[in-house]
Amino acid sequence: MKKVLVFVLAVLMLAAPVLAQTAMGSPANADIKIGFANLTDAGDYMMWVKRGMQMAAEEAGVELISVDNQVDGAVAIRNTDLLINAGVDVVIMYMNDSAVNSQIKDMLDEAGIPCVAVDIYVANADGVSTYMGGDNYTAGFIAGENLGKAALEKWGREIDLYISAETMSNGETNLLRNGGILDGLRSVIDVPDNIVVRVDGNDSTAETQKLVTDVLTANPNARRILIGCHQDDMSQGAFAAVEIANRQDQVLMAGCGPFGSTFENLRKPEPNFWVGSASFSPEQYGPVAIPLAVALAKGESVPAESFVTHYFLTHENIDQYYPQ
Repeated sequence: MKKVLVFVLAVLMLAAPVLAQTAMGSPANADIKIGFANLTDAGDYMMWVKRGMQMAAEEAGVELISVDNQVDGAVAIRNTDLLINAGVDVVIMYMNDSAVNSQIKDMLDEAGIPCVAVDIYVANADGVSTYMGGDNYTAGFIAGENLGKAALEKWGREIDLYISAETMSNGETNLLRNGGILDGLRSVIDVPDNIVVRVDGNDSTAETQKLVTDVLTANPNARRILIGCHQDDMSQGAFAAVEIANRQDQVLMAGCGPFGSTFENLRKPEPNFWVGSASFSPEQYGPVAIPLAVALAKGESVPAESFVTHYFLTHENIDQYYPQ
């Protein structure tokens, strides 16, 4: 299967240099130069996304210049300047800070270069760039609905505490995704506002572990606890916090991935309180983003938003979607 090939190649691929180029000689697109600024080249998910971009660029016959934002706003700004100076026709930008993305949009607008935003909107006072990636509300709703069903089966409609592990710097993306999780929960069970605790894990395993530990400690009498995570680095941290607190029987959790931690958990011999994750389908990013960038480079109209397909990964179906 194609998605399996992409996954294997992404895992095996050695880290690329900070500036890497891929060029193929398709006559139709040979003069098109696309810049791709990855959120980070660290971690299996992001390398999966990067390899998908490279493969799609090769298939389209365009030149791809890849840079690593290192999850750092200052680096992302420098990378944007680098790509502008490299003469790219379009930038595919993956950066998880909406304030930084606004600066990036200003720079690209001044240079007359269109942008494809990945997962987090790239917008400024003058408008919003073309968006591709997750349908954050839909993915969140899928995670929340399935978490709610697990809670309903275990406890009924009432719970004691809901912890929303968020990345607030993501702005609208955070509100859509984590708001979707909460709405998905509420489509199945009762989650009144007074039992909702929001924490800003900021895409960090360690920070999420600390914050979830604090909430668990502050709520010793809660026995029916749900945790919804913005992404699965954070799910990993929340998972560790629950295990260290020895409250596995009191918690059910869902996240958004898949990351290495997602696969590790869902392939354990027996299912546990991390019931599953909404897949953001990283194998689909390149095949969606590169054609959008090519169309923009040619001056063609593109949809304002283009989404990957989402599904809920569980212990039972993980190998159906991602065979080993």
